[in-house]
Amino acid sequence: MKDVIVIGGGLAGLTTAHLLKDQNLKVQILEANTQLGGRIKTVKSASGYGLEMGATWVFNDPFLKQLIQSLNIELYPQYITGKGFYEMNFMDKTQVFDVRQMMGGQEYHKVAGGTYEIIKSLEKLIGTQNIELNSKVTTIQDNDDHIEIITSDKKTFKTKNVVITIPPRLLASTIKFSPDLSEKSKQIRLKTHTWMADSVKFSVEYKEPFWRTKGLAGYGISNIGIVREFQDHVNKKGNLYGLVGFLNLSPSQLNWSEEERKNQVIKDLSRLLGNEAENYASYKDTIWAIENMNQELTNINEGLYAHQNNGDREITSPEMGQKLFFAGAETSTVNPGYMEGAVKSAYRVTKEIISKS
Repeated sequence: MKDVIVIGGGLAGLTTAHLLKDQNLKVQILEANTQLGGRIKTVKSASGYGLEMGATWVFNDPFLKQLIQSLNIELYPQYITGKGFYEMNFMDKTQVFDVRQMMGGQEYHKVAGGTYEIIKSLEKLIGTQNIELNSKVTTIQDNDDHIEIITSDKKTFKTKNVVITIPPRLLASTIKFSPDLSEKSKQIRLKTHTWMADSVKFSVEYKEPFWRTKGLAGYGISNIGIVREFQDHVNKKGNLYGLVGFLNLSPSQLNWSEEERKNQVIKDLSRLLGNEAENYASYKDTIWAIENMNQELTNINEGLYAHQNNGDREITSPEMGQKLFFAGAETSTVNPGYMEGAVKSAYRVTKEIISKS
């Protein structure tokens, strides 16, 4: 029997398992999807360019930076040199500004090789023998001296402790508990905002950073078209080039094919950066509502405001006689929803389990 089973193989789940394993506890991860990472996803193009589909930037994040440093992973600064654009609407003139000045001179960073390097490093430390993919948990049952977990394919796992790291709203909508969790905690989870769940991320690869040679930072914010925001995304070595950003799609546009979305993205980028934007090498986007939320809740944040109920005590307090614990980015009171919040929650829940022992 394992000491701890962690449900969810995103950053919070992997960090939790890594920290607990370092304390000589026997751990196992159950991940519903076909790959680890949660909301971290780096897709490599034919050239090796990392098309970043999920979490990308590292800010003033002490817990995240400590983890990255311990994994011997390098960070490098986001390129913010040159002019950026802001399009309010069709009627107003496009605003042009110095990006570094707009940022107040503050730097933020990206992960060399792509954010998924963090996931790969944690997976190696935990060991693939301790990770079960395609294992969607449907039932968690308290059996006094242990907890029994049942997956959608009827597999059964027994453990002394469980840590759930999936988004609270997904937890409340997809897992049956025996005995059931309190109605109050369930309702709060159903009204807890899931960061990025309604986001659409895109990345475009180019053979040259043409915007830099034009004195542009590769930065823009727009209320016109479908590209809402984009930033320079050249790799650390400076030999692979591209842009990364977010799309703002209407309900009907969500039904567009990726080819249709790509064509509109290129039009939007060409409008701001010039016709050189038409000469792209590769394109990828990800609609997170259906990508990694197990397709249970396509409108997962409908009626919720950003970070609503994140860190609420009702969704972090242990249950089932101090055998069932909760972590994940949305459970953090500091930087909830972000990578820092995910890592900080892993340290918190690890401390809870160790102090119990």
